[in-house]
Amino acid sequence: MQINYLSTGGTIMNNDLTSRIVTPEKLVQNQGAKVLVYGMAGAGKTSLAKTAPGKVLVISAEAGLLSIKDATNVDAIEVKEASELMQLYDLLNTGQLQYDTVCLDSISEISELLLQQEKARHKDPRKAYGEVQESVTNVMRAFRDLQMHVMFICKEEKVNSDGIFMHEPKMVGTKLGQSITYFFDEVLALRVIDDTDAEGNAVQARWLQTRVGQGYVAKDRSGKLEAFEVPDLTALIEKLGFTAVAKNTDNVKEIGNV
Repeated sequence: MQINYLSTGGTIMNNDLTSRIVTPEKLVQNQGAKVLVYGMAGAGKTSLAKTAPGKVLVISAEAGLLSIKDATNVDAIEVKEASELMQLYDLLNTGQLQYDTVCLDSISEISELLLQQEKARHKDPRKAYGEVQESVTNVMRAFRDLQMHVMFICKEEKVNSDGIFMHEPKMVGTKLGQSITYFFDEVLALRVIDDTDAEGNAVQARWLQTRVGQGYVAKDRSGKLEAFEVPDLTALIEKLGFTAVAKNTDNVKEIGNV
């Protein structure tokens, strides 16, 4: 390993490490957009996948792909156990599967799947919940850090906290539900809102809420989105400042077994 002195003070740094120093813009571009979308059943969460940039892979843990059956830019696979999920991660991470966007539908159902597996292994349900929290965290970190656009779909629940009701992403266990929003730059609530058309007729409009308000958890770390955005992921991701995602398979990461 070649080591160079970078200053007369004797500080040393590996050449490989210095070559990885880039501008924040380039680093973010390579990573792609990481978006969590949650909403009630029937709001149209899964159909968002066909609005995502480029070629899309939907990894489904629940039956409900009817809304994207005619999408020409989408491939789909149904997973039935955690090992299949992580096999897909390895194929994506090493570039053996090439996609521009990956969609996990839904992380709520995946957490339920992992919980059932842990309950079969542990008689004590507290142990099972502890194990599933670690497993789901590993899954979210792994897929979030893929160098492509990644969308996590999540179910919605209404939580009463000291008399204040908030709509938020639904996960198994209290800790997972409270921590999931910290994993993502963009947390969007897909809402169906009563509205009127140009002729004054009552209609229902779908919007992505990007900021906390009206009893909904949401966040936009970029600061570039309006409070409500049209549910079009390609337009939204472009608004965030992303273009093409660079595929980089030089540094393959390994994570623990789920």
